[in-house]
Amino acid sequence: MITCLRSVFGKSTRFYTAGIPLKYKNRIGFDVAALRDSEKIIEASSNNKFTTITLVSDDLPDRKPYTVAFNNLFLRDSSRSPKSVDPTTGQKLITTGQLSRNPLSTTPSNVRVTPGGKFISIEWEDGDSYDYPSEFIYKYKGSSFVTESMRVKSPSSKTMFWDKRILDNHMDEVIGTDYQAYMSDDNHLHQLLETLSKFGIAFINGVPQGAHNAIQDIAKRIGPIRNTFYGETFDIKGASNETPDIGYSNVTLPLHMDLLYLDNVPGYQLLHTISNPKEGSGGVSKFVDGFKAISEVRQLDAASYQALQEVPINYHYSMGDKRYYSSKPVVEHHEVKQGATLGNYYDDLIKAVNYSPPFQAPFTFGIYAKSPESDTWKSKVAERHMFNSFTNGLEIFEDRINDGGNQFEIKLPPNSCVIFNNRRILHARSAFYNDSRWIKGCYMDKDTIISRLNYLNEKFL
Repeated sequence: MITCLRSVFGKSTRFYTAGIPLKYKNRIGFDVAALRDSEKIIEASSNNKFTTITLVSDDLPDRKPYTVAFNNLFLRDSSRSPKSVDPTTGQKLITTGQLSRNPLSTTPSNVRVTPGGKFISIEWEDGDSYDYPSEFIYKYKGSSFVTESMRVKSPSSKTMFWDKRILDNHMDEVIGTDYQAYMSDDNHLHQLLETLSKFGIAFINGVPQGAHNAIQDIAKRIGPIRNTFYGETFDIKGASNETPDIGYSNVTLPLHMDLLYLDNVPGYQLLHTISNPKEGSGGVSKFVDGFKAISEVRQLDAASYQALQEVPINYHYSMGDKRYYSSKPVVEHHEVKQGATLGNYYDDLIKAVNYSPPFQAPFTFGIYAKSPESDTWKSKVAERHMFNSFTNGLEIFEDRINDGGNQFEIKLPPNSCVIFNNRRILHARSAFYNDSRWIKGCYMDKDTIISRLNYLNEKFL
């Protein structure tokens, strides 16, 4: 039943708020685990350029109707019909450029809201048709609601900046995962990944004694291990005078992140403690939330925080036949803000912190001062001023991470595994004096962790 006919710019198309029942089909690949009752499409209309859709949602203030006008190319390009994507893989069979060149591909011939308002069904002049779920319309209704990588996120896994006091209050979450439950129950795996997303660090306890390859099982329970020039896994055993890395020695290891001399830095690190004698042997670990520390720099000195985003620090690794070199600022932002409210705007912008003094190379920015014998300094005035702000910001940052109130200190217990975000959490270790200390580790990419969390969110949320 046609309830309205609206004329807009260009060609007008009928739209329906009720009509012939449609089968809920062609929903490949939108990551909608089940239709929710919170979103409902009220009406829709279309011309040869735009499609206008009005919906209500429990997530919108006072459930007031919200209207959004989508570019038709966006909608046609998003079609998941068997004509547009492979039914088995959900991967596209047509390019955006092909659609853009063909006016029939982006001109709706019919637009219909299905009974109940759970789908908007669009038939296109090129013969394609697709039922767009209300969740899809809501998800893309405005840039302030477009979250990082369009992830499916649980409210309980929202990033929480922490210091020692805050982490102490959440210690059950951080250290409460049992190995057997983690390995056998997806719900426990999901809870651990949510903890990682929230705090950047989580522990698994009760790893079987003597299971020297357990690190591989723990990692592969999530996804592939990131292989580096250290191998798929690496061993830090006892004290050695000849090491490929300061982390393999027994000397004090300052707060840092790993492998910043790579362009593609591993997102997470796993460390399985096989042996770590307690009495008078040192080897105490420290962890610090780099996101909290850098956010405090912004609160104290905005100009210095800006400089920490722009001044590059050079990192290198040069041993044997390895020659790695990469430059990174102390703080990196997402290209689009991740939060929808002003209060968490800056916090949600933070993508990564980069800090690894042991592998720092000489600066190449802001290093020239005024010289009576050269005009070099004249073209570098702005760099020098920014470098001054940078060093001031770096001092504040180091004050914050070295404040004991911001540090979580622990002697890693045997038969445990810690997983932490290598782009957020700084780690350190005191010197140790026992040759039986044995830590086995590996790295994982951030994408792997996020993929598994998103899948389990669909399963459990």
